[in-house]
Amino acid sequence: MPDQHDRRPEAAPPPARPGPLTRRAAALLLAAPALLPRRARAQAPWPSDKPVRLVVTLAPGGTADFLARGLAQRLQEVTGNSFVVENRTGGSGAVGWQAAARAAPDATTLLVMDNSLPIAAAAGRDIGFSLARDLEAVWPLAQYAPIVVVNPGLPVNDLKGFVDFAKARPGALFYGSNGIGSVTHLQTELLQAATGMRLNHVSYRGMAQAATDLVAGQVQVMLPVFPTVAGQIRGGALKPIAVSTPGPRIPALPDVPSAREQGIDFAEGTWFGLMAPRGTPRDALAAMQAALAAAAAGEAYRRRLEESGAAVPDGRAAPFGDTVAREVALWTRVLRERNIAIE
Repeated sequence: MPDQHDRRPEAAPPPARPGPLTRRAAALLLAAPALLPRRARAQAPWPSDKPVRLVVTLAPGGTADFLARGLAQRLQEVTGNSFVVENRTGGSGAVGWQAAARAAPDATTLLVMDNSLPIAAAAGRDIGFSLARDLEAVWPLAQYAPIVVVNPGLPVNDLKGFVDFAKARPGALFYGSNGIGSVTHLQTELLQAATGMRLNHVSYRGMAQAATDLVAGQVQVMLPVFPTVAGQIRGGALKPIAVSTPGPRIPALPDVPSAREQGIDFAEGTWFGLMAPRGTPRDALAAMQAALAAAAAGEAYRRRLEESGAAVPDGRAAPFGDTVAREVALWTRVLRERNIAIE
């Protein structure tokens, strides 16, 4: 009988081959990046992890609202933060302006503004705060060239023809705007000054109503931005005869020449940008601008704006604060020279 101490140890079994991953394990591996906190995955972190509100002074459905909602979605993708559009209407913009100006300077409130705020400042309106002291410029969003559109029944095919037609009938034609002191009102005043024609002003509560009356022939011309009248133009209910861009034609209307192409020196823009409460820390402003630059670089985002007729400015090349200052100076001069009083 062999001694048990003479037994050879049994060979160890070969290492087991790794088996296939279970569905659950594979899903966890694939989802691992998504399980990180959103801010950890952000391309450009926002300086606050609290929800951010974008204050719009007009009702949903307009150009400012369109821009704000597209930006909110894009910033959520870039930063991982939550962005909410807040429509604060009333007081010809003053309600929303005040809400933003009086907010805490903590990177959680941005005002989506357009030319109307510098116009109010130029007119000396009592808006409950000071543009120069209580808000500071952050970033330009978009610039639209106003479209000169007429009723198709008018016997004109271009801006020069319309000017000649209007000059032959001084004071007989009417233009619509969305209110006294609105950008559409003052831009049409500038066009009259540039051409020497004389038109009568009809003030509406909104551009949609003005466009309806233009289609019906109650007014003969107006200067909206493209998104306001895109449907009527495409359907043939309104005729575009010029765009006011200083550069090339806009991609949305490639066959419509600029005013300058037609020999008329008129190139005014309707722009939109972001303002923050004064006192926002410098490092927070820099972080917001970095996130906004990353958002604006998105190809699909830019294409969506360009298809709406907008140019997307480079906020780093042209500081938005310079634009705001120029606008205040421009409208101060226009209001004085055209003798326009805004209540």
